[in-house]
Amino acid sequence: MSSDQRWRLLRPAFSILFFLFFLPHNLTFGLCFSTDALALMKFKERIERDPFGALMNWGELSHCSWSGVVCSNDGRVVILNLRDLSLQGTLAPELGNLTHLKSLILRNNSFSGKVPEEVTELQELEILDLCDNNFGQPFPFSSNGRRLLQVTSPPQPPPVPPPPPQLSDVPDDANKKTSQKTKTYIIVGVLVGVFAVMAVLVAFFFLWNQKVKMIKPWGATGSSGELQDVVTTGVPKLKLAELETACEDFSNIIGSTSSDATIYKGTLSTGSEIAVLAVASGSLQDWSVDHETQFQEKRLSQVNHKNFLNVIGYCHEDEPFNRMLVFEYAPNGSLFEHLHDQDAEHLDWPMRLRIVMGIAYCIEHMHNLNPKPISHTNLNSSSVYLATDYAAKISDFTFLSSTPLDPMTNVSSFGALLQEIITGKIPDPDSLLHDETKPVADPSLKSFQEDVMERLWEVVKECLNQKLEMKEVVVKLREITGITPEAALPSRSPAWWAELEIISTEM
Repeated sequence: MSSDQRWRLLRPAFSILFFLFFLPHNLTFGLCFSTDALALMKFKERIERDPFGALMNWGELSHCSWSGVVCSNDGRVVILNLRDLSLQGTLAPELGNLTHLKSLILRNNSFSGKVPEEVTELQELEILDLCDNNFGQPFPFSSNGRRLLQVTSPPQPPPVPPPPPQLSDVPDDANKKTSQKTKTYIIVGVLVGVFAVMAVLVAFFFLWNQKVKMIKPWGATGSSGELQDVVTTGVPKLKLAELETACEDFSNIIGSTSSDATIYKGTLSTGSEIAVLAVASGSLQDWSVDHETQFQEKRLSQVNHKNFLNVIGYCHEDEPFNRMLVFEYAPNGSLFEHLHDQDAEHLDWPMRLRIVMGIAYCIEHMHNLNPKPISHTNLNSSSVYLATDYAAKISDFTFLSSTPLDPMTNVSSFGALLQEIITGKIPDPDSLLHDETKPVADPSLKSFQEDVMERLWEVVKECLNQKLEMKEVVVKLREITGITPEAALPSRSPAWWAELEIISTEM
């Protein structure tokens, strides 16, 4: 028998031993992962009001990519920062299951009720900031050198003496027998669980032996090397070869940007479509420190709004040199095409109102991001794409921008965009909208609500004159259209990364 044949016979045994050796660690990691995620979802269930949609992405991807959540490298929640979001509700006792939590910041919200003792008893907690909320009573805590903040610092109650020990009526021998039975039950339960997990692992082993390699959901994939960052565990690093295959050797060009970046369309093995922005190629020597810093900032920026084309992956390779960002793909093209291309599908009046509200809600969300608000760098009809159900998906492919924009610039840009959606004409940047200007509807509209259009026209003028902030614009538009944030969202979430499979040709 040759050495290769002996190895083929022994390989399954070595594989099973390998799984058993790492079994305790894997079980512990999986349990910790699900425990932290469940605790956060219990917290979300008690939120009665979320005006900015801050927790909208909770429940998607990995919990480490949710808004306000920061995890350690092993997936444990260490920071929960939801300050200044006007959240209303009560605190869930399950927050006490976040045993690795070091910082809990809920300042300037509208939480009420009682602070659970499970929260104040967290051993790893170093910062607890509950200022400017509506908690009805002080809560007991022991600082132990930690920085704990609340509305007022209540006087500490005198220590309660421990109750006297109670004598048991059960003889010592009976106690020992009961303890032994309990230990026996525990051991049997653990063994049954281990054998059950072994059976599952053996099944996975046979699948693996069939040369099928499963890639983890991207929400659970971490980055490595210099790009490793605890905040971005939800954005995976991809290989150039993977993107090259998806984009057909980068032959499917669908656009470009003002910073000379090229946009490719790609299709994964599952049939899901992506947009790949190639921001640089050539040599590392031509890539400055400033370029690398802005690439990292773009990669790390997460708007986390379903009306926004988010970064869902990136490619960072030095040999051959490439810097790429992977975005969601909106299959129905840009808003510009539907407004000005005669061959594109017609947008009726209700579709246009829903698109307007999707854009408005998303821009308002960007302006209220914490801790760093974001302004769109070039808001126009070409930067708005349409999802399968024609909901708005705002893109921001601008790269290497030099100066941050004033949020009021977005307000005036939104006014010009709203004018373009109503009239079907490209706004003239050299002419201002005068008060006496009357609205003229797009001739391609077969029907529209004239009273609604006139009220929208007033909003156009106020935006172009920068008389409103974006949150005020949203309030007026919602009153006019009656479209809620949920109604403006795409009906389907592009969670294709959780289904990604790659058939490997080698073990």
